[in-house]
Amino acid sequence: MADVELIERYRMPRIKILEVVDLVRKDIESPTYRSHAIPAILQVLVSLRYYAKGDFYSEVGDLHGISKASVSRCITRVSKAIVSEMDNIKFPSTEAEMNVVKRGFYRIAKVPNVIGAVDGTLIPIIAPKENEPAYVCRKGYHSLNIQAVVDHEMRFTNLVAKFPGSVHDSYIFSNSELGYFFEENNVDGWLLGDSGYGLKKYLLTPKLNPNTLAEEKYNKAHSKTRTIVEQAFGVCKSRYR
Repeated sequence: MADVELIERYRMPRIKILEVVDLVRKDIESPTYRSHAIPAILQVLVSLRYYAKGDFYSEVGDLHGISKASVSRCITRVSKAIVSEMDNIKFPSTEAEMNVVKRGFYRIAKVPNVIGAVDGTLIPIIAPKENEPAYVCRKGYHSLNIQAVVDHEMRFTNLVAKFPGSVHDSYIFSNSELGYFFEENNVDGWLLGDSGYGLKKYLLTPKLNPNTLAEEKYNKAHSKTRTIVEQAFGVCKSRYR
């Protein structure tokens, strides 16, 4: 299958698909006595198709020649393996790492000392059986509110994916490990957040009702720099629907 078709079907070219297979193989190819165990490559393809299109299990199964139950097991195994093995979502921790990010953000709109842009985004889910009302977001559907921090190149450096859709962005940040870290340590750098977050010594938000030219310039530079996190969400959502 050509890369064009692979990208259309799985949102990844061949080389990236094989990288995912290598990453999770040892976690999803457990020893079995059954002769019809599903190969790692097929488990990954099934999962990527589901991530990319959100198809019904029956449709994913028909496309790959396996049952709905097998589709469910593949998605569960691969998803857990990815979470377990991925180590590239890492917040800058050394002075050298922070300086690289600061320089990158500064080039966007000349806002100094920025080490990340933070925001939340709503990801639709099937209505859960427990505490269902809490998952109904302000837009009226069931969701998770995912908090993310990105760097100047739209790389995710921190993710929190455990709060229901009705929970406010500021609450998620205040109750996240990253929020605790910034609160308890004197971090040499700032995060940028929208007006839904509270202004803190380490989290810069827009100036409400700017009255001076300097405040207007600050808001413009802040917005231009911070929107990179929204762009990152847009890229992900356009690839995985």
